[in-house]
Amino acid sequence: MLIRPRDKAAEFGRLRKGGTERKGLSMGFGCFDGPIDQAGNIRLAKSYLSIFTGYPSSGKSEFVDAVMLNMALIHGWKTLYFSPENHPVEEHLAKLSEKYLGKPIYRFDKDDSKKSIEFLQDFFCWMDPENPELDTLIELALQKHKEDGIDAIVIDPWNSVTHHRGQELVHEYLQVALTKLIRFSRRNNVHVAVVAHPKTPQKDKDGNYPTPDLYSISDGAMWRNKADYGCVVHRPDITKNRVEIHWQKRKYKWMGTPGIRTMDYDVPTGRFKATDELEYLLPTDIEAPF
Repeated sequence: MLIRPRDKAAEFGRLRKGGTERKGLSMGFGCFDGPIDQAGNIRLAKSYLSIFTGYPSSGKSEFVDAVMLNMALIHGWKTLYFSPENHPVEEHLAKLSEKYLGKPIYRFDKDDSKKSIEFLQDFFCWMDPENPELDTLIELALQKHKEDGIDAIVIDPWNSVTHHRGQELVHEYLQVALTKLIRFSRRNNVHVAVVAHPKTPQKDKDGNYPTPDLYSISDGAMWRNKADYGCVVHRPDITKNRVEIHWQKRKYKWMGTPGIRTMDYDVPTGRFKATDELEYLLPTDIEAPF
């Protein structure tokens, strides 16, 4: 199929007028919501692929969950998970519920449990196939999307997907696999988030790991090459619950500007906040802009 400029005149006009196709959405954390040309401020959009990485226990899965919870609360996003990292599903339900209600599950009463389950029912669902090949996950996601719509898919972690490379080299397979996710994302207007582990480096003299980057992810540079958004979650000091959120890539200028933000993590509730904020609040607890 050939596309000529006049074929896209209407779409081009919408972009010129600031159409929604170019409007990134707040993730519900004020520390990312400043001017888009300021380093560290990022907006998420559907139809794109985001890659999250970080060492084990860095908080990358918790941060992705916090983002998806906020996207549900303020934008009505429905998220479909493939998340063996959070097996069994009831454990994942507990983690999301604690973020939602702002207290540990052992302090829930019956009303809390009912409220959280009803909320999660509206916005979250899980895939649990017997054979989690990538094509199977995409097929299940497409089925769910046709049934009642989804806005985001989270694959956490990538190494829990069953991969069959055949004669392909690792980077060749990865290019094909990520292209499949990108194609699904573009065609169905769904944000796809993948959590991928980096290679393990040497610790420094204090027992901490250096900050990874998107090129540190196992299986090569294709992760950075194919990502529309690239985020590294890093704990400089593993003994403290303070994380650095490194946005290392964004595809378009309107998505924001790469940079670093420092956040605190609250263990009992699983919530995050900017280090200069006093309370661990949901975006619905404060006035917009978030």
